[in-house]
Parts: sequence; structure tokens; C-alpha cells
Amino acid sequence: MEQNAQAFNQISKNIASHMMANAAAIAAAFGGGLPPGITGTNDRCTILVANLNLDRIDEDKLFNVFAIYGNIVRIKLLRNKPDHALIQMGDGFQAELAVPFLKGVMLFGKRLEVNFSKHPNITQGAETHEYVNSNLNRFNRNAAKNYRYCCSPTKMIHLSTLPQDITEEDIVSLVEEHGTIVNNKVFEVNGKKQALVQFETEGQAIVQFETEGQAAEALVCKHARPLSGSAIRISFSQLQNI
Repeated sequence: MEQNAQAFNQISKNIASHMMANAAAIAAAFGGGLPPGITGTNDRCTILVANLNLDRIDEDKLFNVFAIYGNIVRIKLLRNKPDHALIQMGDGFQAELAVPFLKGVMLFGKRLEVNFSKHPNITQGAETHEYVNSNLNRFNRNAAKNYRYCCSPTKMIHLSTLPQDITEEDIVSLVEEHGTIVNNKVFEVNGKKQALVQFETEGQAIVQFETEGQAAEALVCKHARPLSGSAIRISFSQLQNI
């Protein structure tokens, strides 16, 4: 009995230590403080999202948009509530980022309802999609850097890990089906961090749409899509204009 209590206390300390480390990373990424409305004390990891467009959505598309705010453990579309899904995030901080940033967002013509679930986790089963070991989870490396990109969906998306010979016309062809493109720009930046993984420069692009919903649709449909041997990486950009 006493051993069980000691083990539980140690687990609690480990969780608390992990959450404090995350809080420090988030605070550093946001200039020393947490984003408005984020307390840093949430321990609920599972999110309930409702009002999904069943004709357009699937688990991988939900992964693409929620993974902006943290690692995804698993996702389950609810058969008894067809326009609902459960999404288990890596920890409570990441869930707390996703809920306010995605609440009310337009996606495939439907306004998302995003709230914390009463379920502490999603039981693994035949109807769950597993992502805990996915190399597409953004926060396995450079967590502080990825927290800097956390924001509500904007009209502008940032594309990276692009082929070096890509053109603005190629970018337009890639995403124009998702909405009216207001502006786009292809550019290069010196990629010192990428040079450590055998890249000297990184092809990038900025695309601006008319609405946040169009940008969100482009992100969920095209993030991680293979292009000339690379998987495209897409985030929302916080720039006001190009």
C-alpha cells in the first residue's frame, strides 16, 4: 500500500516537472509570458471537437490542424455522434493551446466547436487512429520554436521544406483549389539549423488567402504532402501582409 502511494507520488512529481518544463518553453516562446487565456495549469489532454463536415474530414486532416498546437497521441471519430471526434494531445498544455485557438474556426464550411472532453484519454481500439509514434508530430524536436507558431488560424500560410526549384506558379497550382489567393511569395533563407541535417538553405513560401477558413483548408489538405521527395511543412503565418 505504502509502495503504491510512493509510486503514485513519484508519477505525480514527474508529471508536474514535465508540465513546468513545458510552461517554461511556452513562456519563452511567447516572450516570457503565456498567451492570453492560457493558464498553464490544465491537465486535461483530450479534446472534443464537433460540427465537423463529414464529407470532407478524416483523422489525418484533424491531425494536421491540431498538431500545430502539440503532439497527437490518437484520434477517434465518434460513430454514435457522426460529426464529433475525440483528439488526445500529448499533454494538458498543448490541449489548452488548441482549444481556444481553434474554437469557432471555419473548416470546410462548418464552424468548429472545440472543448475539453470529460474523458481523460482515448482508449486504443479498432476505431482509433494512432499518432503517438508519428514522425509528423511537430513537438518531438524544437518544442520552443514550434510554440512560437501557435496562433489562431490566419489568412496566410507559411510553407517550408520545398524543392529548391519551386516557383510561385507551382505554389499557386498546389493550393489554389482551396480558395482565392490574394498574394504569394517564394524566397530563400539561410538555414543554419537545417545545415546540421545536411541542408544549407531552405526553400520557403508565403501564401495569402481571402479568409482564414480557406487557409485552414489548404493547411489540413496539403501539410505533409510529398513533393519532389520532400514532405511539405505548413503553418499559419502571423505576418499581416507579404
